This record gives sequence, C-alpha cells and structure tokens, in this order.
Amino acid sequence: MIETDVVVIGSGAAGLTAAITARASGLEVLVLEKTDLFGGTTAYSGGAPWIPCNHVMKQIGLDDSRAAAQTYLRAVLGEAYDEDLVGSYLDNAAPMLAFMERHSQVRFKPFPLPDYESELPGAARSRSLLTQAFDGRLLGARLADLRMPLPQLMLFGSMQIEGADIHPMRHALKTWAGFTHTAKVMRRFVADKLRHGRGTRLVNGNALAGRLFHSAIEAGVTLWKNTPALELIVENGSVRGVVAQREFHRIEVRARKGVLLATGGYGANERMRAKYIPFAEHHHSLQPEGNVGDGIQLGLKAGAVHDPAHAGDCIWTPVSLLRKPDGSVVKYPHIFIDRAMPGCIAVDPQGRRFVNEGTSYQTFVGTMHQRGFTQVHLVANREFVKTYGLGLARPHPFNPQPFVDAGYLLEAATLAELAGKIGADPAQLEATVQRFDEAARRGEDPEFGKGADAHSRFRGDQTHQPNPSVAPVGPGPYYAVVLYPGDLSTVGGLDTNGRAQVLNGQRQPIPGLYAAGLDMNSMMRGRYPGGGSSIGPAMTFGYIAARHMAQRQTLAERQPLAAMA
Repeated sequence: MIETDVVVIGSGAAGLTAAITARASGLEVLVLEKTDLFGGTTAYSGGAPWIPCNHVMKQIGLDDSRAAAQTYLRAVLGEAYDEDLVGSYLDNAAPMLAFMERHSQVRFKPFPLPDYESELPGAARSRSLLTQAFDGRLLGARLADLRMPLPQLMLFGSMQIEGADIHPMRHALKTWAGFTHTAKVMRRFVADKLRHGRGTRLVNGNALAGRLFHSAIEAGVTLWKNTPALELIVENGSVRGVVAQREFHRIEVRARKGVLLATGGYGANERMRAKYIPFAEHHHSLQPEGNVGDGIQLGLKAGAVHDPAHAGDCIWTPVSLLRKPDGSVVKYPHIFIDRAMPGCIAVDPQGRRFVNEGTSYQTFVGTMHQRGFTQVHLVANREFVKTYGLGLARPHPFNPQPFVDAGYLLEAATLAELAGKIGADPAQLEATVQRFDEAARRGEDPEFGKGADAHSRFRGDQTHQPNPSVAPVGPGPYYAVVLYPGDLSTVGGLDTNGRAQVLNGQRQPIPGLYAAGLDMNSMMRGRYPGGGSSIGPAMTFGYIAARHMAQRQTLAERQPLAAMA
C-alpha cells in the first residue's frame, strides 16, 4: 500500500489541470494513466477552451461580462440550465485561467471566433481561446510519452498544422507571405525530422496536452502510465483511495484528500455506445482506445448516478471514412476546414440541402439525427478541391486522384452522373445546385443562411467576397464525399455538484469522490455554446475539484466555494 493526498485517474486536460492545481496548493498527487501515453482526448482536440470573461481577449480589444455570459448560457441551455453548475463555472473559469498562467506553462492567445449560437442574446467573440504552440523538445525523452494527434490531421506523418497555418499554406505558391510562412514551418519540420525523427512543433490540443504534461512534471506530480484503476476503495460511504494494477501487480493507493475521475468518457466502448448513442451502428468516434468508460463504471459501483437522459450526450462531428487495403479505416472529422468554405454544399440522400454547411459540428450532426440521416454527402467541384481540399484530399499541389481510386472521393463529369453515384435523384440534385448557385452568385443563401450568421461567416474564406462562406458550386467535374454522424467525445458522465463532487442517488456528495472532464455529466447537457465548450469546463472543474480537496486540508468540507477564490 502507498499513500498520497490526491489520486487523479486520467491524464487529459481535466486530470492534469487538477494535478497541477493540487500540487500548487501543497498536496501530493499521483496521476494514473491506463495507456502508455499521456494526454487523453485533449491531445487529439483543437485545444481551445471556452472561457467567458477571460483576460486574454483584452489583447485584441474585446471584453466580456459575467451577466452577458450567463444570459447567453440561459439562452443556449434553456431548461437544461443548472444554476449550481453554471454559476460555479462562471465564478471559476476566468480565475482558473489566471491561476494556470501563474503556476504552469499553459498559455493561450486570443481568437475572435464568435460563439456558435451567435444570434442569441449575450453571445460574444473570443471566449474560445487558442493554445500557443509548444516546443516539444522541452519534454526531452518524455515527448515519447505524449499522445500524438490523429495522423490524418497532420502532414507528412508528424507535421502539426494549426488554424493560423492553413490560409498561408493554401497560398504558398500564390503570395510571398504564404510562401515565407510555409517555408518557415517546413524548415522547422525538416530539421526536427532529421534530429528527432518527428515534428516537435506542437499545436492545438497537442500543445495544450504537452504544456500540461510538461507543467505536471515540473510541479512534481507523480505520473504512472500503463496503470489502470481497478476499483475504488470505499469505507463507510466515503472514497478513501484506489486499487490499481501496476506492472502486473495489484496495488492499493490511499488518498487522504480525494480521488478525481477524469478517464475521458466511453467513446471507445462499443457496448456503451450501442446503448446510448443514436444510430450507433452508423456512428463513428474519434476518441482514444483507452476511453471505455472506466471512470463512469468506477463511480457507479461507489453509488454515483449516470443520468440516462444525458448519458448519450456527445460532441458531434460529421466524419468521412477511408477504407484502406489492409482493412483498417481512417476517420476524418469535418470540423470546419472544408464544409465552411465557399463553393460546397451538403445534400441529403434525396440530393437536397438540409443545413447551413458552415454551422457548428454539433448542430450539423444534430440535424442529421433529427432528420434520421445516417449518411449525407458533401459536394463540390474540382476548383473547390484544388483550392480548399475535401476531407482527406488536400488542396493543390496534392493530387486527389488516389482518393478517387480508393473510393473515398466520388468523381463525376456531370451532376446527373454524380447523383447516380451517391444514390440521389438526378433532377433533384441538379435543381438543388441550380437554386443554390443562383443566389450564391450574389453572395446569398436564402434557404439556410450560410454566411449570414457571424459564426459561419467567420469560418469561411475571408479573401472571398462578398460572402466568405458562399460561392456557386459551379461547373464540373464534381466530387462528393460521404459524411457519417460521428463524435469527438462523449460528455454524458456522472452527475456532480458545482464543486465537482460526485453525487449519489439522493443528490448528496459521495465524500472523497470527484469527477471532471468527460467523466462528469457536462453542464452543457448536450448543447454546445462555443468552440471548447468541453475543454473549458474540463479544466475549470478539474481546478475546482483540486481546490476543494486542498481546502479540506485545513477547513471543514462544507466551506463555501466562494471562500476559495
């Protein structure tokens, strides 16, 4: 048996934020990671936390207020609004950000992204922040312990690309600024490849995971990989620690102050997905292999509640699939890079548009669910693919032909031929494109308002006028890619209160047990107010849990959270 103050199960944004916070508060911390890599789902993500009232937005002249954020969340969440959870989040999100900047290497930069429901009262810009790029060389040999991004989201095997790279790299052969930026990124990658065998410029969620991992190491957090938690130690209704498996041995770890569940949800658990996810047999998850619901199962055995009404809540995204000759499948999340650009449309099985293509990934798949669509198609012409790419098919100078040969892209000379290949009615598809193109020539989309709302307009090509998100599909040849409903992660975890304490069936806290991140039933309840609406709460409630555990060191357990500010 060993003893420590805090045990954190899981090593994503929630778990590592909690670990760093607890260490800064003077506690001993042990992080248990069941796989051989740290970083969890965060390492795959965009790494952009949604933080109302953050101080970073002031760098670009923007501001926010708690009242505005509360008004917006009330509008987005409706009857799902929980005063305890939302109030705690609004009170602690900005302080968490400032705390992490003081006590870790976590750094963000402003990003004027509008909130996803930008037409609702209280909406703002730059509540979503971007993680600053991180030099992976600072991790030394421990870089090999950090989970890499999904390979399909990188170039040349390990070259990471952030949003700010996309426009200049698309124009590398067109403008001097594009050429010099691309050359700089390529020089760094080639040097890294020769010296380290891989790219070491970490961006997006990989940068966030890397910064958290590096900070946890520097803070003196004990980090064990390949160490699954087997069961919680429960005595007299209180959680006192964890039984884990380390190097083929069961080991009892006593936690003086508490245990945090942050294992990353159940996206890789086929049984749970079949139970909770709509159209599960057609759904595709991008979560890491270790995210099989361990935290949820551990909590349930200790008396926790997994709310059936929200167990299937996820961060949805449309996904395309490349089936390789060896039988493996590459999943590509169409978050915004292609479908938000001018000149493409998404059509249903009949060949009709059904959604604003530039809407959030959450709304896009949510609309598929509502309409009962298990697959749709993203349609564009050759010029679009050359300019913006389409899914895994990269823009010029990359050649889309291998993806046509593999059956990933469907190619046709005419819309009627394309309709035959996607199973749609030719007359309907032709009428859809004709109707769309007629309005698109004026930069308008009267049917679904693509580019009329602040969010889809922002996601478009800002060099294209009059509407950055709208242009005619235009003449052939044409391409289409199949989009399936998918998810970036599950968010339907265990019920907690505003202190991140796990609740039992009587809505009372289970002493010593906390949950954050994807193991916590999201305060968003399946809604998605803005980019990073999972990472922001994950970090904030990890911070809240650690502060509450630290407070228990000297004060009564029921001390109000406000006293911790």
